Amino acid sequence: MFGGHYYHERIRKSVSIFGRLFNNLYVVRKNSSGGVLNQLKVPLAYAPRQKYLERIRENPSLEDDTRVAIKLPRMSFEITDIQYDLTRQLAKVSNFNTKGAAPEKRQKFYSPVPYNIGFSLSIYAKNQDDALQLVEQILPTFNPQYTLSIYPFKEIYPDFIEDVPIAITGVTFEDDYQSTLEQRRTIIYNLTFEMKVQFY
Repeated sequence: MFGGHYYHERIRKSVSIFGRLFNNLYVVRKNSSGGVLNQLKVPLAYAPRQKYLERIRENPSLEDDTRVAIKLPRMSFEITDIQYDLTRQLAKVSNFNTKGAAPEKRQKFYSPVPYNIGFSLSIYAKNQDDALQLVEQILPTFNPQYTLSIYPFKEIYPDFIEDVPIAITGVTFEDDYQSTLEQRRTIIYNLTFEMKVQFY
């Protein structure tokens, strides 16, 4: 049943596309009169949320600062799940062909298999204003989805364009404000997304 190697890098490209949406966000800090003090580009990494939380909480004390704490704000994202999408299922006979390397050869693509890839984007900040600036730069773009047009097989089929919708599915918020004044405060916004991809 299985045989013949192929690898279209759909999951790898999906991670890259998702990360590019958020890799150019800034936080602007102002003084009391409204003048800009500084502008900070927020770093983004593909990493589990728990890894960052452990790193942030390694040195929660502001008095005993023997190790430099991780700088906030920052963002991380990761894949949370991959699920088959029954609502976008196509007939199995809807194949299409393209020209191959030689005139007498052709490239055949079988009907795509639809899947939803779940992503989680976490925003970490020391104060509420930094976190809210980032959340408000993201939310209006998804109404409730944002669609990208990509070339899934640019090397072998450059004319084929596919629309990839990315929908926001939820926003949650955490704040460990109950800590003492000496403890480091961490505000976390967690945004969940669903990307509709097709495997060929």
